Amino acid sequence: MSSTFIIIDDDVNIRMMLRDLIVRNELGRVFCELEEGMEAANEILFYNPDVVIVDMLLPGKDGIGIIEEAVTGGYKGKFIMISQVEDRAIISKAYTAGVVFFINKPINSVEVVSVIGHVTKSLEFEKSFRLIKNTVYNLEETKPIETVVSFDKRIDQVFSDIGIINESGAPYLKDILLRILKKEQASGRREIVMKTLYEEILEDEKTGLGETINLRSLEQKIRRTVQKALTTIALLGIEDYYNIKFMDYSTTLFDLKQVKQEMEYIRNESYARGKINIKKFIEGVCSKIK
Repeated sequence: MSSTFIIIDDDVNIRMMLRDLIVRNELGRVFCELEEGMEAANEILFYNPDVVIVDMLLPGKDGIGIIEEAVTGGYKGKFIMISQVEDRAIISKAYTAGVVFFINKPINSVEVVSVIGHVTKSLEFEKSFRLIKNTVYNLEETKPIETVVSFDKRIDQVFSDIGIINESGAPYLKDILLRILKKEQASGRREIVMKTLYEEILEDEKTGLGETINLRSLEQKIRRTVQKALTTIALLGIEDYYNIKFMDYSTTLFDLKQVKQEMEYIRNESYARGKINIKKFIEGVCSKIK
């Protein structure tokens, strides 16, 4: 199943680079390219591509505004955002609007191919799931394509790869991932709303994991676990920048720029650590194990 794209960026060189990477790596086909934001939502709704790659800052209307207008109009595809912006509030707003991954400027071709590749794999699964559900089974009789046990083992493998299998927050992080994946089985769509997921876990007094926990403690455990994963990946990169696990996880689970920042911190070249985005991390793990 070939994925389709619209690229929206006011820099012609970036548009050409993205188109070339998509075509050369056989990731899909580009319907059109836009250089400003005023009519972008209308074009998205007209072409209805699988993926929209959109710059954060554009003439006429910014990337978040385009996403919000397109989603309101009924668009249900995936958004990848290109950005130099590091303001956490703006980035959070973009994820809330519907962005599934960020690509940092200046653009790194390895990161672009990895991110787009994972998004297209996720799309292929969703399309296959809907096809099976619509043409072979009645909705009520549909059987899960993957078992929870299978997901559980795959999550453990990823956690082992990134060095968090024994972290105190790992069971909660796995609980969140399994909740997302089970809902995705039922609907064919992946929805990641962290507030709702945290609330679902906290509804159970014991959470099923042997201890009572409050929201603040839960968030801290998750954040510390993901930060540990970032450190593990950064250490792999320091040892061997072309390590397969480093090249895969550094772009799938994190922003490559932040991984490099963590590498500088570990080497005592910077006082600032790399930053993490919990939603991006979870989206990346989900895509990886599917």
